[in-house]
Amino acid sequence: MRASVIIPSYNAKERLELNLRALNEQTYDREDVEVIVIDNGSTDNTMDLLDKFRLKYPMKVVRIEGNRGIAFGRNAGIYEARGDILIFHDSDMIASRDFIKNHIEIHTEPGIVACGVFWKRIFTFFYKAFSPYQLYNFERIMRENGMPETYTENTQVLKPKKVTAEELMPWSFDLDFGFVEDLKEIVRKHGNNLTDYYLPWRFFITNNLSVDRKNVIDVGMFDNNIVRYGYEDYDLGVRLFKSGCKFVMADHIISLHQEHPGNYKPDDLFVNVNYMCEKYNNIYFIDVPLVCLSDNLSIDKTKLNEIVRDIYRLLPNKEYHDILQLFLDLLQVIRRRIFENKEPNRSLMARIGEMLGYYIKKVIYIKKKEGVPYFTDQLYDLFKLSFDIDFGRMVKFSEEKEVTE
Repeated sequence: MRASVIIPSYNAKERLELNLRALNEQTYDREDVEVIVIDNGSTDNTMDLLDKFRLKYPMKVVRIEGNRGIAFGRNAGIYEARGDILIFHDSDMIASRDFIKNHIEIHTEPGIVACGVFWKRIFTFFYKAFSPYQLYNFERIMRENGMPETYTENTQVLKPKKVTAEELMPWSFDLDFGFVEDLKEIVRKHGNNLTDYYLPWRFFITNNLSVDRKNVIDVGMFDNNIVRYGYEDYDLGVRLFKSGCKFVMADHIISLHQEHPGNYKPDDLFVNVNYMCEKYNNIYFIDVPLVCLSDNLSIDKTKLNEIVRDIYRLLPNKEYHDILQLFLDLLQVIRRRIFENKEPNRSLMARIGEMLGYYIKKVIYIKKKEGVPYFTDQLYDLFKLSFDIDFGRMVKFSEEKEVTE
């Protein structure tokens, strides 16, 4: 079996039907593709749709009683999969006609992670529970296309003869959140192969993505402990990247996300960021808490990549691991203060106080031998934020003292 398309679904019956209709329009006609739909505890008669729907590809249906989280659902699909390639395709997506063909063709060698376009949005149904941002875009799109702006609940807004991303593209729009604009700029700067970009796992968004099944299994699949909305994809992406997988931004693979009310709670992001920082409290994964806290630390996309590049320069040399551990400890102080309202424990404060002179000398040594200016500047900022210590000034004073002596 060449590929398995994994589709988790939770109370998305009407959007899932359009998803499946789009798969029936695929140009890929070989018999080595299967589709696995996971009904993740739905209460909207999703199983009735799946019992009746006739898909052009062999379709397996997995029913989970009770929603145990998107990670658990996707893992249930992976367990059933026989394909060498896993294509992750959420229930609210509408694929372009070459979606499956393009995902398969990009896997020309082992270890590729193909990240398709995930930021294109479309309104296929109207829901009263849309967020203000969604309502604004809904009214704008309807107005621009000369369509009514007022609908009753669950009204199907678009009824194409053939459900494909190409057919619906005139009604689509790009999600204009800051992180999307950042990622677009990163692709423009580093290219589709993300050359010299050290955080490609930030593109690991599982509504349009493919990866070798063996790689996913080897790194432990999705983390079932992440049951809140979001970050279960980043979590797997981190481990795939650290294991040596090659990430590619495949912006020729298009799929449209059908807008709907969010299936999340206000504190989901808060809980998951805290979990990720705790889980990856290790210098070999130091970039994870750094990314998770980057907004709180006011680190932009360019500086973030430069800091991580410096970290990768230092990591292979065990001589620098104590300074990397210090950097990580300071990150965790800030994380606990923000997410747990806890101050640093006294033993950590005492250790850092006792070793302050040593750390100053070590940083001066690292600066001379390795450079890494973005790392050291961020270390100074972390000291200031963690303990209100002007560590950078101390280092500068010691450097000047060495010169005069």
